[in-house]
Amino acid sequence: MNCSVSKVACLLLLGSQLANATELDKQLVLDAKHFITAYLNDTNTRNIDLLKLYSDGATIKVTVITLDRATKETTLSGQTWKRLLREYLYSGQPAVEPVELHNVTIQDNKTSLEVSALRYLQTRCYWDNNYKVTFAKNDTGEYQIINETLYIDHKNQCRAPDSLTINQNIKINQIQQP
Repeated sequence: MNCSVSKVACLLLLGSQLANATELDKQLVLDAKHFITAYLNDTNTRNIDLLKLYSDGATIKVTVITLDRATKETTLSGQTWKRLLREYLYSGQPAVEPVELHNVTIQDNKTSLEVSALRYLQTRCYWDNNYKVTFAKNDTGEYQIINETLYIDHKNQCRAPDSLTINQNIKINQIQQP
């Protein structure tokens, strides 16, 4: 696993749960850490195993801001979402981009765990301030995503450097042969 992915996931989840440590069962916190770490790893490496983390019956709510700044909202089933992700992953298109999660909170809903976070997308440099993902155990006891709320902005918001000129003073010392 990518060291930075593990570090980010553990720091985010551990730090956010310290305040809630008395409220949540220790095993639930560990399960959430494990699941979010797998999610971040599969997302950030564009691993096809990401699809296994989604239930076919999941509800994926997506708000998309297009390049012409129009807002489109849609709700997809887990099965449809997985099909779209699979098509993009196999075609090499950038459907999944590296993310960071900040200010992670976990809520135990008795039958599921809901994670809320600030989601930062590294390729296009924007924040999803209302990111939510809910996962629950399936019939085989594995956690899968049953709800996810995503914000996708197609406009690249990364700032270009103020100047493309690199100021370097390079001094070459020549060694003279005797």
